[in-house]
Amino acid sequence: MSNDQQNAIIEPGMKVSVRRSGRNRIGVVIRLQGDYVVVRWTSSDLAETDEYHAHRADVTPLAGWL
Repeated sequence: MSNDQQNAIIEPGMKVSVRRSGRNRIGVVIRLQGDYVVVRWTSSDLAETDEYHAHRADVTPLAGWL
């Protein structure tokens, strides 16, 4: 991981990309909990939870806010 990515600021309301199971998913940051970011997916299957706890290392901020 690059140093810029490690120092990226992540705040509630930001649109982010989350690396999960070898794929990237898009979501919105709901809240921060220590080393974890709680994300709500922008689109999800009914069988999947709406919120996901991702480690900060797996989260990349994207341009734009919701």
